[in-house]
Amino acid sequence: MTWFVNYHLNSSISVTDRGLSYGDGVFETIRTTPSHFFQLNDHLARLYHGLDKLGMPFSIEQKSTLQCFLHENVLATVHCDSVVKIIVTRGEGGRGYAPPESALHTVIIGVSKAPNYQAQQQEGVRLSISPVPVNANPYLAGIKHLNRLENITAKRLLNDADFEAVMLFDSEVVECIQSNIFWFQNAKLFTPSLEKAGVQGTYRQALIEQQTLYPVHVGHFSLQDLKLADEVFITNSLMSVVPVTNVAGQSYPIGHHTRILQNCMLDKDLDDAS
Repeated sequence: MTWFVNYHLNSSISVTDRGLSYGDGVFETIRTTPSHFFQLNDHLARLYHGLDKLGMPFSIEQKSTLQCFLHENVLATVHCDSVVKIIVTRGEGGRGYAPPESALHTVIIGVSKAPNYQAQQQEGVRLSISPVPVNANPYLAGIKHLNRLENITAKRLLNDADFEAVMLFDSEVVECIQSNIFWFQNAKLFTPSLEKAGVQGTYRQALIEQQTLYPVHVGHFSLQDLKLADEVFITNSLMSVVPVTNVAGQSYPIGHHTRILQNCMLDKDLDDAS
């Protein structure tokens, strides 16, 4: 894996960095080929929104520097389907939670080979129900901050037979460990609201906004609502649309509507490459 720290080839950060001490930062993982980034503008918009929310916004100059470096330097290191990870922390700080008044950001960029999800896209995957509840915090909901202990714990407890696990808050379906969840019922598309908890996936948002084939119902849904589904699938920016064939022992077909959305969003992926 190739790493850049503050736009220099490096793989080390200070032991006093607040990203290490407190998870004081945000990150993005971007699907990339040797010629382009996928959904780059969406990923950067979420990154900048997260920095604003945490009170350490990027200036116009910092945004320009990051985007120029991605196109002029990072893309040159990509020789196959890859993942570009961007981590931005508040930088170095002393003891205690109180942050410095002005952030001297640490910008970390990593490039690694992308996982291959073709088998999952074609054959579907199994989900379980995670015993780890989602932590609800409306102030931080949606952003991809560095505090991900609940996801780590849920992943550690995931059975080998299951690809993912559904995570709940107060008996409501929120998301999966590393993906957003959708389902069809009577040709209508449903997905949980993320106003209280969860990550606003860039692929989730693209699917909601860009496909016009199905009405999308975003709301608060129980596990029983999910069990009444005709088809289920999960998404993220690396795996795209992956059908679900089983949730906690209940089987689902890889349905016609899911396949239509897979093909529809594949075309959108190509259109949205930047």
